[in-house]
Amino acid sequence: MNDIQYVYDAAGHKRSVIIPVELWEKTLQVQNPHHVPCNPQEYYGIYRDMIKDPGVTARALRNEWTRL
Repeated sequence: MNDIQYVYDAAGHKRSVIIPVELWEKTLQVQNPHHVPCNPQEYYGIYRDMIKDPGVTARALRNEWTRL
């Protein structure tokens, strides 16, 4: 397999890249992983130590949305 080659402009900045066909074809074969649905039971209780009194927090959130 050939090396990757960079193309520079007159100022010395990288402008393009030339890659071997074998590497290009290999990148085309890469597929996105399948979406795995979230399982809330895996994350249940991760904040239990951060919220000391959940009842007070819930009431405060309800009052935040009370309209006059």
